[in-house]
Amino acid sequence: MKKNLIGAIVLIATLAFAGCNNKEKKEENKDEMTTTAEVKDEKVVLPNRMLIIVDPQIDFTTGSLATAKGPAAMDYLAKALNNGAWKNYSWIIVTQDAHPANHCSFGVGENKFPPHCVQGTEGMNVYPALQDVLNSISQNIPDIHYMQKGDLADKEEFSIFQNEHSGEKLRYIINEMGYEGIDICGIATDYCVYETAKDLIAFYPAKQVRIVTNCLAAVDDKDTKLADLMKENGIQGIEF
Repeated sequence: MKKNLIGAIVLIATLAFAGCNNKEKKEENKDEMTTTAEVKDEKVVLPNRMLIIVDPQIDFTTGSLATAKGPAAMDYLAKALNNGAWKNYSWIIVTQDAHPANHCSFGVGENKFPPHCVQGTEGMNVYPALQDVLNSISQNIPDIHYMQKGDLADKEEFSIFQNEHSGEKLRYIINEMGYEGIDICGIATDYCVYETAKDLIAFYPAKQVRIVTNCLAAVDDKDTKLADLMKENGIQGIEF
């Protein structure tokens, strides 16, 4: 009887342990399912829209060809993207001047500028606060691409579409992807932003183009070229 009693105690203990173990496994499985569900909930389906950020570079913000409102505009853009504006886009294109040291735009006089955005210099880099945010959101938007222009010594290229290599590539992407809309912001309103918008609507519907008006900076704040282009072609202005 003593043996039977001991055997019964061992059996009860074994069953109890097994029950606890199964309960722990169920809890672990439940936790795993919860975690998976949370990850799925966090995944964002991005709209089929593109954002083009024109020349948000150090030389156009704090460098040799700085615009008065450049730093504030790029700080605001960085903050907006960091706060979730990136969820409006499946693609982000960042354009950059990438001039050789002897570029034809450098000099003194009409249509001449101080050396800027020279290849291999700090001034060519993206404004640091914005670059930090672009790095951060790249895990959410894999299609963040940097495209260069003005890389030939004897050719001025205000618009990315004026660069043979980058322009052809970007046109192909836009035509293939069939974007619902394309938004533009950046520097400078009276030069590269204007030229980019003008070249874009030459092959893409103007009614699907928007300008992010609170993320712009101009060389001359009195210049109205971009505003006139928007009005004449029905291009919408938005704010982040």
